[in-house]
Amino acid sequence: MDRTIYGMIDDLYLLCIVIDKTSIAAASLHLDIPTSTISRRISSLEQRLNAKLFTKKGRSITATAFGLELFQSYEASFKHLHDDLLNKQDHRGEVAGKLKLVVPTLFYQNTIKSALLKFIKQYPKVELDLVLSGEQIQPELDTDIVITFKKSLDESLIARPLFEITPGIYMSASLYDKGKAPKNLQDLRRSKWIAPDQREIQLIHNNKNIEGFEGRHQITVNAIEAVIEMVEAGIGIASLPINLASNNKKLVRIFPEYELPKHMAYLLYKERKHQTRATQILIQVLLDEIAKMTPDES
Repeated sequence: MDRTIYGMIDDLYLLCIVIDKTSIAAASLHLDIPTSTISRRISSLEQRLNAKLFTKKGRSITATAFGLELFQSYEASFKHLHDDLLNKQDHRGEVAGKLKLVVPTLFYQNTIKSALLKFIKQYPKVELDLVLSGEQIQPELDTDIVITFKKSLDESLIARPLFEITPGIYMSASLYDKGKAPKNLQDLRRSKWIAPDQREIQLIHNNKNIEGFEGRHQITVNAIEAVIEMVEAGIGIASLPINLASNNKKLVRIFPEYELPKHMAYLLYKERKHQTRATQILIQVLLDEIAKMTPDES
């Protein structure tokens, strides 16, 4: 029996990608390899190891305990090898490879769009996977850079503070003009709130925290642009970044005497030793673009 690992390394790498992406179809798209090839290679690996690596449930597959054990043992090593090889390629002068950036939609549109398009044109061999999202999502294992307002998404990523957002309480201008604004704190507590996630509403008055409360009939919307649209339509009130809402004629800020907790934006990325040259360049591009922002524009 052949006791060497010759021919198994690529198959182990495929195994890790399938488990990471949760399906053979997703792994096929990620690697640009036919699903039939991946299935055949996984079957070959199972024969070599004399063990089942996946179980099938209808059209979906689930890793066995042994498959997960192999993934946990080798995934980090493959990731390090991948990054190291791309770094060596980059140092030979070519900026290339795959790069994944997760960024809130409005931040992309308002702040980094032009700089990112310039980066893409300047480095055409970089395959950029741009994920626009209003969510504070958990990055996948292959995420390189994340702009988020949630610092602790992934402890393996460096969190670099970018700027602070100051929120205010806003409602529909049309309803305000009709005299339908909440009159006092009790009314405010009973108002319908719209928020990106289920959260307790915290108010600050004269530098003192007021007892938090849950928004009545709170509507959860995971994208800030959708929250703004709902407030404009008079569906409810919301805590919105002052820089985004202050010039919106369809919105009115209410209870300006009450402050809400500020939010820090972070740039999350891997340690430098795990960065490709493309990642290093894009990080600097983003930092330079954000540095141009004045406090009112952030």
